[in-house]
Amino acid sequence: VPPAPSLRSPPRPSFPSREQQSAMGSANSNHDLATPSALSAALSSPNHLIVDLRDEGERYHRLAGAVSAVWDREKKEMPLSSLPQDKETVLIVHCASGNRVKEAIPFLQAAGYKNCINGGGPGRYPMPDGAPPAPPPPLWETYGDRRIIFQQSFDELGSSTYTYLFGCPSTGEALIVDPVVEHVERDLAAVAQAGLKLKLALNTHCHADHITGTGEMKKRLPDLKSAISAESGAKADIHFKDGDEFTFGAHKLLILGTPGHTNGCSSFHVPAAGLVCTGDALFIGGCGRTDFQQGSSEGLYDSVHNKLFTLPNETVVYPGHDYQGRFYSTIGGEKENNPRLGMKKTKAEFVDIMAKLELAYPKQIDRALPANLMCGFPE
Repeated sequence: VPPAPSLRSPPRPSFPSREQQSAMGSANSNHDLATPSALSAALSSPNHLIVDLRDEGERYHRLAGAVSAVWDREKKEMPLSSLPQDKETVLIVHCASGNRVKEAIPFLQAAGYKNCINGGGPGRYPMPDGAPPAPPPPLWETYGDRRIIFQQSFDELGSSTYTYLFGCPSTGEALIVDPVVEHVERDLAAVAQAGLKLKLALNTHCHADHITGTGEMKKRLPDLKSAISAESGAKADIHFKDGDEFTFGAHKLLILGTPGHTNGCSSFHVPAAGLVCTGDALFIGGCGRTDFQQGSSEGLYDSVHNKLFTLPNETVVYPGHDYQGRFYSTIGGEKENNPRLGMKKTKAEFVDIMAKLELAYPKQIDRALPANLMCGFPE
């Protein structure tokens, strides 16, 4: 996966005020955790950037607008390509607990960044032995409504479907994407453990390989609404279209119409978290089939190239399925390495690839599709 491109230099920077510099002073002079007042001062600076040192797989708790620069614990270094060229920028650096930050700040100072503070972290994730995440330490609350909860779960029972939970700790509002009926208990337990209230269950499309969990969830949560594309032909409380958006607390989930696998496929872009849930439109190194449910190879190629490959290269791709134990990719990585849709493949080449797949009839389609057209329950 290629590194994220360097950010352009901002216009003339706004420096921290004298009061902010004073509050931040003790945090700048050592590498220990910032105090809440120092962190608040840094966050109020008009020229600050939050830097996350964790690997993507650790980011259950994340911060809106943070850039990723993973700290290499062995080499004691990190990529600088995602950091601004302005060395006066206030860098609020965090990891899980702040320990990696203690190593990273001298590296950043050696690179010329003068205003670095240890922003702590939300705690360790994933937890040992599959235990639920522990509550984050008090300092994490200083980040306020920038906080986002994001969890990826997997259906190991047959469909290899990924389900995604988004939450805003400040308001408690949460959304869930592509729940599977066999895992409703697991998913509702995760919502409760995080102290969230589920307001919306979205499906990226009308699935043919599993029954959606939205219907069962609605039985248990009377205020929960279901949502799916109007083009899908499926029943739901809300039918959305390309360009619509939904909120969870202070954050937005944007609808990208990406038909092709089916005529009702959508992807969900959450800019604040730097990620996109691509459903079956784009997999890691592949894509969904296009030979049923009004699928179109030409349409899928256009969707991916016009809607997904136009997102920033560093945008993390979270697919609807993976069959090889992988969890995520990036837009830049798929543009460079996807053997079907990337690597400068033409539309004609992609159509030819899809026509030659000779895929078997979907095993679950006769069971799943009628149920999913009725929000998870056939009438």
